[in-house]
Amino acid sequence: MEEPELDVDKIIEERERLDRHFREKYTRTIAVMFTDLKGSTTIAETHGDFAVRSLLKQHNDILIPAVKKHNGVLVKTMGDGSMSYYDNTLDALRAGCEIQRGIDAFNMRKTLPIPILMRIGIHYGQAIVEQKDIFGDVVNVASRIEGAANPGEIYLSEETYLALSDRTEIHCGFVKEALLKGKKEPFRLYKAYWNPSEIHKDVQAQKPVEAPRKGVPMAVKVLVPAAIAAALGFAFLQSRSGPAEETRSKSHDVQIDASH
Repeated sequence: MEEPELDVDKIIEERERLDRHFREKYTRTIAVMFTDLKGSTTIAETHGDFAVRSLLKQHNDILIPAVKKHNGVLVKTMGDGSMSYYDNTLDALRAGCEIQRGIDAFNMRKTLPIPILMRIGIHYGQAIVEQKDIFGDVVNVASRIEGAANPGEIYLSEETYLALSDRTEIHCGFVKEALLKGKKEPFRLYKAYWNPSEIHKDVQAQKPVEAPRKGVPMAVKVLVPAAIAAALGFAFLQSRSGPAEETRSKSHDVQIDASH
């Protein structure tokens, strides 16, 4: 039986149609948030597995309601870490701040002998979103940003910061450029300040640039002192060279008179 002739053009068209359908149905631009709890290993070593299991319950009691409250989808928990995503970057940041405040309140109750701290990283970009999982570079970058944060901090990429619908609700500030694993170019990272005392310190640390005095151009402020310094220097040189010139003139006159 003779095989039907393949129509390459139709195959290409069908593939492009399927690609479009896949992108439209499964590809979305989202904010991905990773969290990681620090301190559980120490607690396991000193207080045993039951204490860690109790800690993870407390962790979930803080994290899961915060994710749901701010319209997030909890994809998975990984021991004392988690991954979730949000259609709105501000919702992701709100959830992160609420989680940090919940951890802080838990530490204040001194239920455990040592405080526990959370690291959070958020990145915004395109991902393949399936029913129970998400895939894409945005996931890897969010994980790396979480790893770049210090315990008790929330770091977000510049893409996330620029995508915030309101940049005044939660105070954020640029902290550093960081090379993330697997990336050639450094990422600009911002820190979200969830603790009011830290917000005050950050604002105080940002020294405003002093404006020039009204009516005095900056060029004049720079050139006038330079001109005065030059004039003083010239006067000083004149005072040093004046007597020497006078001595040479007198000496020359004496020599002429002596010849006669």
